[in-house]
Amino acid sequence: MAEGELVALDEDTGNTLRARELADALALRVRQDPAFAEALELWRQEAERVHSGGGGGDMHQEVSGGTQRNVVFTRDVHGSINLD
Repeated sequence: MAEGELVALDEDTGNTLRARELADALALRVRQDPAFAEALELWRQEAERVHSGGGGGDMHQEVSGGTQRNVVFTRDVHGSINLD
């Protein structure tokens, strides 16, 4: 249940109708299966923790004093950074 909707959404991630169909299918499954409901809630909490960076998502970066030529502020880099 909901696998077809998930596959369809994966094919077109910007499709809000498909996202709604997946949400509806998951809501139905949650109502029918308490174990699934619990597992989905745990997954949602973990996804929120990861999305927020585990620390609430707040960042504070400051550069002061002297002369800086190159300053890079970043978070969650997945790949290379090259400064030439």
